[in-house]
Amino acid sequence: MLRIKKYAPEDLMKTTTRIEALDGLRFMAFMMVMLYHYLFAGPVSGFLPKELTINAFYFGDFGVDLFFLISGFVISLSSDGRTPLAFIKSRINRIVPTFVIFGFIVLIFSVSLPMVDLRERLISLFYSFTFFPQAFGHHFFSDIYWTIQKEVTFYLLVFAMMLLNVWSDYKKQICFAWILIAYINQFILHSSAIDYIFITEHAGHFIAGVIIYDVRKNKASPFDIALIILSVVLIYNRMIGFNSYINGSFGYSVSDASLLLTCIALVALTWCASNVSEVGRFYGVVKFLGAMTYPLYLIHADIGFWSHAMFERKWWADYPVTKSFVNYEVTVVIAVLISFSIAALYIKFFDKKITQAFNKLWDAFGFLAHKKNING
Repeated sequence: MLRIKKYAPEDLMKTTTRIEALDGLRFMAFMMVMLYHYLFAGPVSGFLPKELTINAFYFGDFGVDLFFLISGFVISLSSDGRTPLAFIKSRINRIVPTFVIFGFIVLIFSVSLPMVDLRERLISLFYSFTFFPQAFGHHFFSDIYWTIQKEVTFYLLVFAMMLLNVWSDYKKQICFAWILIAYINQFILHSSAIDYIFITEHAGHFIAGVIIYDVRKNKASPFDIALIILSVVLIYNRMIGFNSYINGSFGYSVSDASLLLTCIALVALTWCASNVSEVGRFYGVVKFLGAMTYPLYLIHADIGFWSHAMFERKWWADYPVTKSFVNYEVTVVIAVLISFSIAALYIKFFDKKITQAFNKLWDAFGFLAHKKNING
């Protein structure tokens, strides 16, 4: 049974584990994105037959918006009561090892396809490991990596504010200044450089998550409500832009009213999930699915492409018998099974061990730095 509870400020600041419902919401966001890629974007882009298109899954792309909203909340929680170093170490542990490991997993699948250049793929992967390959004149190794870059940029902005010792005490003022920069850039300047530094297109998502966290700790003020409304406008503007892109590229669009309702629903979902203290006896499953979300997100799109491309380019020609029982629908099922299996095995057997290994590295570096200071 779901239990809804208002945390006392001191309780929320002491929370070191995830808020249970956010794990489930994170997994729901992934499912939205996966269904969008497999049953809307793939078919309308021509990678899969058009008859596989399910128009309702157009809205699955907004799972990315939900990810960013959740991130704003979680990063606020993660940064509370921590030193800048402890915060950035936790983010590195969370993002970097899995990103690198699953980059190489995708590479293995990628180079197994005919007509794929191993050297080109390795170079692309190497620069993507910086999270900012554009700075070196390269594209992302995987098309979905742009979202990871937005996340990392958000982490770095928060880290910078923590180093300046202003994040904790002036969070709302920082969010307001960020909102102003985002509005000026999104509606007047349209500078790609400003968007690159301040992620202005998605600033509303992160700010809304930050303010939801702040309201969870304290009573909502008129300033909080104003920031949420201003953030919703930015999120809605991002959705309109996406809608225009899909319409221009593929001739499909939805009404502005449905976009606004979706925008409000995503913010409301994040708020509601942050108020659910317990999800009941099935939380073990929910937690595991939530933990699987990041590795699943990193590989699902490329595994989806690999699944049908391998049959199209090789197996249907080399082994004609496979075409009688493996159609495009089956390749989607294969992609889902492979993605979930790899992610589940990783979380079950490797994730904790890798995190522990990274923590030992941090301890070793800390010891060496301390020893150097003493000797100095």
